[in-house]
Amino acid sequence: MRFRSLVIALCAVLASAGLLVVPFAAQAAPAGTSSASAGCYRQVGDHWECVTPGAFCPAAAHGRNGTAQDGDSYRCVQDGSYWRWKPAGSSGGAAPKPKPTAKPTRPKCSQKYLPLPDPKCQPGTRNPAVTQRTIKSTICAPGYSRKAAPPASYTNALRVTQIAQYGYADRKPSHYKEDHLIPLSLGGSPKSVKNLWPEPVHAGKDKTPAAKDAVELTLWRAVCHGRVPLAKAQQAIAKNWRTAVRRLGL
Repeated sequence: MRFRSLVIALCAVLASAGLLVVPFAAQAAPAGTSSASAGCYRQVGDHWECVTPGAFCPAAAHGRNGTAQDGDSYRCVQDGSYWRWKPAGSSGGAAPKPKPTAKPTRPKCSQKYLPLPDPKCQPGTRNPAVTQRTIKSTICAPGYSRKAAPPASYTNALRVTQIAQYGYADRKPSHYKEDHLIPLSLGGSPKSVKNLWPEPVHAGKDKTPAAKDAVELTLWRAVCHGRVPLAKAQQAIAKNWRTAVRRLGL
């Protein structure tokens, strides 16, 4: 015990004279304090963990980065005759490297098909619960479309996302209608992102959502009155709603 005391005393003298540099976290903790920080002070590659702000840092850490227990970043920098852990970017330390600016990404979906959606993004999907055999209890039953419609919170959020995916310069949501390519009235999928798209509210013949709504009503009547099979109506409107009525001979 006497020998250990002499060694500790000698180390203290050398450290005070600047002849010995030791990590602060490795020094003996005062009585009554926790030694957890000393136990986790360690080097991981070129990085040091659990550093103590302002403490001496070892030669191996000179110019290296470290992280305190609270998550703040520090760097071992020269402070006069000593090297200490100081906040990254402070005097004597290297400033944090700026994060690279994200490169603009290309739109996921193309606008070249307007006023139709990009078929690769929205080819149209069906609701498997709606078939030719179930139309009387589903799409032809009063109030079906209202009951099948997804909540506004879902379509509003999806509309914002898809406006960005199409790369529209105008990002105002009210200038678009989140529309079902295969409408609910013809058994379209209520929530599929392959059936929902942000339809621009354009002025002009055959370009407004109202024009598509009129086509949907014509096809719905034809299906529910038995003049057109459900599958054919779905295919026609998914391919091109502007020509669907003519293609079906209505």
